[in-house]
This record gives sequence, structure tokens and C-alpha cells, in this order.
Amino acid sequence: MCDSRPFLSVESLHLTLGGFALRNMTLSCARGEYHVLLGPTGSGKSTLLKCILGFHRPESGRIHLDGCEITGALPEHRRMGYVPQDYALFPHLNVEENLRFGLRPRRMRSNQADSLVDRLCEVLSIGSLRRREVRHLSGGERQKVAIGRALATQPKMLLLDEPFSSIDEGAKRGLWLELRQIIRDVGITTLHVTHNLDEAYSLGQCQSLMIDGSLVQSGSTREIFGRPINESAARYFNYTNIFAGVAEKTAGGTRINLGHFAVEAGAKATEGKRVKVCIRQQDIRVIKEGAPVKDSLKRNILSGEITNLIHLREECVMRFKIEGSPKAYDLEARFPVHMEGRRELHEGKKIRVALWEPMIAVFTE
Repeated sequence: MCDSRPFLSVESLHLTLGGFALRNMTLSCARGEYHVLLGPTGSGKSTLLKCILGFHRPESGRIHLDGCEITGALPEHRRMGYVPQDYALFPHLNVEENLRFGLRPRRMRSNQADSLVDRLCEVLSIGSLRRREVRHLSGGERQKVAIGRALATQPKMLLLDEPFSSIDEGAKRGLWLELRQIIRDVGITTLHVTHNLDEAYSLGQCQSLMIDGSLVQSGSTREIFGRPINESAARYFNYTNIFAGVAEKTAGGTRINLGHFAVEAGAKATEGKRVKVCIRQQDIRVIKEGAPVKDSLKRNILSGEITNLIHLREECVMRFKIEGSPKAYDLEARFPVHMEGRRELHEGKKIRVALWEPMIAVFTE
């Protein structure tokens, strides 16, 4: 976990809903942390969020917030702000009235409520929208109002359930940056549910990956994206280069024999043990002939040819066949589109590629 003194702690939680179950769920968030809970659709992310909020009562396990157990507490007593996927704004109220609705349970004096609404409008940059009906707002504007209404209750923690699911693709990235800045300005502990990898990477300080009702891996953003713990995690993180082989000890770590080629990795593995090797597409580098090769690439240089170049909007995917390979292709690499012209890459060209050793993931089958 990312912190040994969690602000939110979920311990050994079990819940069965029809044919689906959360199993032995244990998760923690540090105070002030932006924590992303990610996983494929149907993995149980929103179900876990609703357990934390008190909408579902777990069969066993405990939930603590800021040192107090809240497992059996009513949702309204948990001091949590919640933004659902559809934002659940009141269409008959304007923006300011939606914000003030969150203040009702707190029974603030009028001047305190005015001051808080002014502050929320300033932080969220929605002052010009105060009198506008919510049905006339864009998706991004609605999201900000929903966050403002959740923050108006002055919660200890903010929980966001797929907050960008209804936002147009072209607007999402700018809103990611805005949300990150808002959360930093407010300084509130946040748990954010998503299945979007770019969204998770952009926003989260720490990540927890759920698959099929179980927590698979937790850690810092760099750790969880760069070091998947097993093949299921690797496939979720779009590792397309996954191989099975046998480990052999070397002076520098481990050599994994994959049949028609081998990979050298710094990770330790038991001699003769069957292992899986995962290599991210972006960690395969095209070697420029005549240029010096970095030490982190020297032990894994492979010769072969380009079999396919697949053009995406911002990137190019290259399929590479190792010299003498019986396969149609062995590796997929991904790089910025300008690299294709700069290196004069084309299908059928003979090249050398290198695997960036620090990011080669090795785990037992």
C-alpha cells in the first residue's frame, strides 16, 4: 500500500450481490491522497465504492475513516462527498441552488453559507454560471457543479464514480487537469473510480486494480503501471508482449529462455522455474545504426524486420519479426508518429530493436 497510516481503511471486506461477490477486499488511502480504483467494467469498483459510502452493508470486514470505524454507520453520518456517474443534479434548480442544497443538513448561518458558495464558485471557476439552469450546462460544467455540491457538505473524503463517463472524448484531457488542480486546491482525500487507463495515470498518486471482485494490486502510479503483478494485470495494462519461458540464473540477474530468443532481466527468479515475461510496447526501442546504445538496452538487442506498421492518430504501432523466428511477428512496439519518418521505417525493413531492461516485468506462472 502507499501509506502505512491510512486515512481510509477497508479490511477483509466480503459482499455477495446475486451471482457477484467482492472477496477479501483490503484497500487503504492516505490522508490527502488522490487514489484511483481502476479495473474493467464489471470488476466491482462501483460496488466497493457503495460499500464505503454505506449504500451496501458488507457481510464481513471493517471500514475505518480517520481512525473511526464506520462499517455500520448510516450513509449520512459518514462525512463523505459523492459524485455519481450521472451527477444527479436537480434539474429544477439552478447552479447556485444545487450548491446550496448540499448545505441544508449542516444548518449554516446565512453569511457562512454565502461565503462557502462564493469559495466553491471561485475554486471551480463557475461563478458566471450561478444563475444558469443545469439543463443548459455542458457535461464539464455539470461535473463541476456536482463536485461543488459534494464539497459543500464539507466532507472528510470525496468519492467519484466514473466522473468523466458522459464527457466527450475531446474535452476529457483538459478536464482531467482541471479536476486535479481543484482537488489539490481543496486538499481533500479522494477515491476515484474509472476503467480509463489514461485518466487513472493522469490523476492518481496511487492506484488499486480490481479484477473480478478481487483486489489484484495496489501501489504508486509508476509502480502499478510499470510492474504488473501477474498476467491478468499485465493484460489489463495493455502489455501485448507476454511470453512464457524458463528462468536461468546469470551474473546480472536472470535470463529467460523463450525458445527462439531469450530476454535478460535484472529480476531474480529460481533456476529452471517457468515464468512469464511482459514487455510494454513503449519499452521497445528502434536502434539507430552508428549511435551509442544505452547500458539499459545493451543486453537485449534483437535483429529482424518490420512486418507491419499500423497508424493511429498520435502513434504508430510496429510489428517486428525476430530473425529466424517461425512466427508472423514476435513483438509490438509503439512510438510517436514522427519516428517513422525520422528513422525511415517501412514494412520489410531490416532493423535492430532493444528492450529497455529496467521495465521488463517477470513473474512466476
